[in-house]
Amino acid sequence: MKSPTKVILFALTAVLLFASMLQQATGFVPVKELNGVTEAVAKPKASFAALLDGSLQDSTEAYLQQHYGFREPLTRFYNQTEWALFRYSQVAEDQRIFITRDNWIFEPWTVEEYYQGHAYQHAKDSAEMAEKLEAEAQRLLEIQKLLEPYNTRLFVALLPGKELVCGEHMPKNTQYFFDKKITAYDFYRKRFKELGVNHIDLGEWFVQMKDTVSYPLFPQTGTHWSNLAAIYSTDTLIRYMEWLADTNMVNITTGDVFQRTLKPDADLESLMNLIWPIQKRPNLLTTAHYDYDTTAWRPRLITVGDSFYWNILNFTPVWDVFESVPYWYYFSTVYFDDDDLSVCKKISDLDVLQEVIDADFVMLAYSTVSLYKMSNGFSEYLLKELEQKQNEINNRHETARHETRDFEQVSRPEVPSPESKN
Repeated sequence: MKSPTKVILFALTAVLLFASMLQQATGFVPVKELNGVTEAVAKPKASFAALLDGSLQDSTEAYLQQHYGFREPLTRFYNQTEWALFRYSQVAEDQRIFITRDNWIFEPWTVEEYYQGHAYQHAKDSAEMAEKLEAEAQRLLEIQKLLEPYNTRLFVALLPGKELVCGEHMPKNTQYFFDKKITAYDFYRKRFKELGVNHIDLGEWFVQMKDTVSYPLFPQTGTHWSNLAAIYSTDTLIRYMEWLADTNMVNITTGDVFQRTLKPDADLESLMNLIWPIQKRPNLLTTAHYDYDTTAWRPRLITVGDSFYWNILNFTPVWDVFESVPYWYYFSTVYFDDDDLSVCKKISDLDVLQEVIDADFVMLAYSTVSLYKMSNGFSEYLLKELEQKQNEINNRHETARHETRDFEQVSRPEVPSPESKN
């Protein structure tokens, strides 16, 4: 007589296998996608040669591991079990994130920046890095001067990274052993003052106020600044632009503060793909509004920057403060262009020089780790275009002067000499 337990287990196994196969084929149960970026595995193509050399078996196994039915909830269940029982996470093991004992999460490049400086990823030594940073500072100064006749004001917003503000929560260093001799943030904040490059140092402001504010400047398990920090930073940037242009702009106001965790506040934690969130302090949020000053100036702003600017776009009413706010993300993809806000473009689709000349402000907004490649080629490209335009203007002026001089020589009447009068 067959054991009822074995029959039940066999039946359950068959049902689960059949359900997985049916889910893979039809997707009859909606499932939440896993977070993070995964390189898609192409469906293998069967061939006799691939079967003989074993590549068909390997590619089929890799494909099924990524496409079996109910992969997403089963993966989350497995990850949750590993975390709950052993405090283990594969993404942390792979060092795609760093998790501290008090559940603070950092990206690896912020940990590297804190302990030894991210400069070693961009130059062989501090001297070479300083040379590159100096060249960028000089380019920005030259662009700033060349844009003055067009009433376009270029400035840099030095944004804080999580390592700059939350260093006391940084995981213990176990792998970064070079001396931190230079950081882009320290170099630029000093050099911009010396050269007179328009800039605002939000990093210094964050460090000064971190122990006095009642809200977190960075979420515990996220990588970007908090909702409140982004909103108050936007207000500061607007006031800086008012000072820079000596004018009055639309200002933003805030509502009541409340507790809630938004998706961007846990973007690093989401990579763990758990069922339940890890234990952490609650985030404080508010809503931003704008004043209805009809006499205020609404300038045109172009922002070239990294992903920190997304929180400004998501949490503040910038479309009511500015006439236009195109976002040149890493000087590659263009979001929120004037023509159609729902369509993103490539920089190559734009007349960059004309767009800049038509703007009232151009802001380079980069956080500490991204400063090593600040402007992402924007400064080199724009400076070349501006110098070419200036040369054309100078050539036209020179041609006009020559034409005027030739005309005067031809049309000037001949003056008799004193001898001819005698």
